[in-house]
Amino acid sequence: MSRIGVVTVTMVGSNICTNHIVAEALKNNVSGKHPEIVSIALSFDRYKSAIVAKNWNKVADLILETINLLQLAGCDFIIIPSNTPHYAFEKVHLKSSLPVFNLLEITAEECAKKGFKQVVIMGTKATMEDGLYTKALTLKNIKLVIPDVTTRELMDTLIMDYIIPSRPNHLLQNKIKSAILDLNCDAAILGCTELSEVYNSKTLEMPIIDTTRLLATTALKYSIKLDNSRI
Repeated sequence: MSRIGVVTVTMVGSNICTNHIVAEALKNNVSGKHPEIVSIALSFDRYKSAIVAKNWNKVADLILETINLLQLAGCDFIIIPSNTPHYAFEKVHLKSSLPVFNLLEITAEECAKKGFKQVVIMGTKATMEDGLYTKALTLKNIKLVIPDVTTRELMDTLIMDYIIPSRPNHLLQNKIKSAILDLNCDAAILGCTELSEVYNSKTLEMPIIDTTRLLATTALKYSIKLDNSRI
């Protein structure tokens, strides 16, 4: 049975992703069989300080440190259920001893498949302001819309100060929702794994790309393919 290695940056995002892998695997499977999953979480403060400083080399080193441990645990491939650390993806991809899924490419491919031409990015300030998704979406001829500075500040606060520590703030969520709807985009990319805790297509009242669950579904499909190739 294949074994998925999960680089856990935040517990919230990682838990959503791994729970979805198991739930989807068991949906039409009464045997209880699902891919084996190994998740390793370095202390979040190590990631947070590097991300705030936009020290992507340091972020890459933390991810690679985790991948080395996951390799020792016998994992077949790696997923990183966190968007912002993908600024470090190229270095991780070059130096990783195991295959690593690229969440940016997976998301852009899904947007194209659904026929979206203009999407708004929701996420941390770093994800929204520094063009994390620009290249991947441009290659698919999709226009990326970035919320205004006030909305970016509110969203970063919602993620860092409320969702990650599991503190609800419905007033803040609704302010952000109104600002996003005013942009009149085809869809919203939930470009932060934790955002799916508070937003979905129903609550946001528009189509979304849930990057966390999309990554989970992609990992599950690959895991099944890997298992079938070993029969």
